[in-house]
Amino acid sequence: MAESIEQGSEEKWKGKAIAEVKGVKAEKVWPLLEDFFGLSKWYPTPLCIPVEGLSGKPGCVRFCGGFKTPVDGDDKKALNWTKQKLLSIDPSQWTFTYCIVDSNVGFNSYFATWTVRPTAEGCEVEWRYEVEPVEGWKLEYLDSFADKGLHAMAKNMEQGLKTMEEALESHK
Repeated sequence: MAESIEQGSEEKWKGKAIAEVKGVKAEKVWPLLEDFFGLSKWYPTPLCIPVEGLSGKPGCVRFCGGFKTPVDGDDKKALNWTKQKLLSIDPSQWTFTYCIVDSNVGFNSYFATWTVRPTAEGCEVEWRYEVEPVEGWKLEYLDSFADKGLHAMAKNMEQGLKTMEEALESHK
């Protein structure tokens, strides 16, 4: 049964997800992430459409839609969507911050930071987020949504970059 949460009755939810991109250096993954309008190329979101601005420039806005949330039933017919605004980006630190400016999934005061870090095996992508509690959700639902999505994205990036390298290598 869904829990009802009064707005402002709890502190913001905070969470993070981390996914490893094996065998791929951070400097190869970062260009894929800094393409703010290109999210659906890697993340399991069917739609990512530019709304305003230039991709990767603070102030640009993207529309993301078609994703399933952990609270959706099989009978849900409405399209889930968010409009996300890039707040800051630092290519030298491989990090960017964005917020959700509008949505139909109940996210209020949502802010997130994505960072790419080198590891011994390749690199990792970290997604940190905070949001006011969402009616009908539990923090565990959001954590699971972020974790599953980020791991799918890391796998897609890993496979895409390996395919490219193999193709280029075989062309030599």
